[in-house]
Amino acid sequence: MILHPNSTVALIGCSNGVSIKSSVPAQLGHTFSTLPLKTKIYSSLYCTTDGKTADPQLRAAHLMDAFRTPEIKAIFDITGGDAANAMLPYLDFSEIAQHPKPFFGYSDLSVLLNPLQDLAHIPVYYFQARFLMDSKTIYSLFQKWIFQEDPSLLQWNYTFLQGTHLDGAICGGNIRCTLKLAGTPWQPNFTDRILFLESYSGNLSRIETMLYQYRHIGAFRQCKGILLGNFSELAAFGQLPNLYALVLTVADNPKLPIIYTTQLGHQPNAKILSYQITHHFSI
Repeated sequence: MILHPNSTVALIGCSNGVSIKSSVPAQLGHTFSTLPLKTKIYSSLYCTTDGKTADPQLRAAHLMDAFRTPEIKAIFDITGGDAANAMLPYLDFSEIAQHPKPFFGYSDLSVLLNPLQDLAHIPVYYFQARFLMDSKTIYSLFQKWIFQEDPSLLQWNYTFLQGTHLDGAICGGNIRCTLKLAGTPWQPNFTDRILFLESYSGNLSRIETMLYQYRHIGAFRQCKGILLGNFSELAAFGQLPNLYALVLTVADNPKLPIIYTTQLGHQPNAKILSYQITHHFSI
């Protein structure tokens, strides 16, 4: 991705609002200014004075405005939580398609990343911009990517759990949040895509029930393969090997390529996952 120095980007909040006392948006705006990029901070990313997340209609209106505004060259959602799916009925994906620009988000923003890709054909990236404040390495790699097209931030180590090669574009995201799209008009198109799954929280039994739900809706049958990102809670307890064995059992298809990495997820040093490009993985 190429942005020109001093281009304007939007900082927006489509999921749970941040406290009106929070200094994070302003601090992140300062971090962007050192890249250097200008920022427009939308007020709906803040909670109301009584501590509630802004109404979904307002959050949707601000996201639409960010896409419509020519001066804004990219959009970074800096929230997470549970609230993003309430916006979906208020978004005009056909209009968004007329104003293509990169959209960045993670976790609960999985419910927007997928329909933005499928219905508006927008370039979307699994990434939390707040990481730029937390990791000097990610800051440096991000700066080189956006201004010089250095791809290092989009390159990460992986291991094959099953299979030897896997090619395709990405769908999915956070294992819980993506599942909120099941049975809706915004459910991801799994066909011939690599299903990406990661999680911040959730013990093995909770992850197991969600994996079975993906199986029930046909995701494992339709996708070309599975990409497992980091599962933070399981990693903290040394249970990633148990997760990998569980995925093999639930997917129940020895011909389905499955790879894993701990470099994509919720941790501050996480790298970026691009959805729309065709990825090529091999042993």
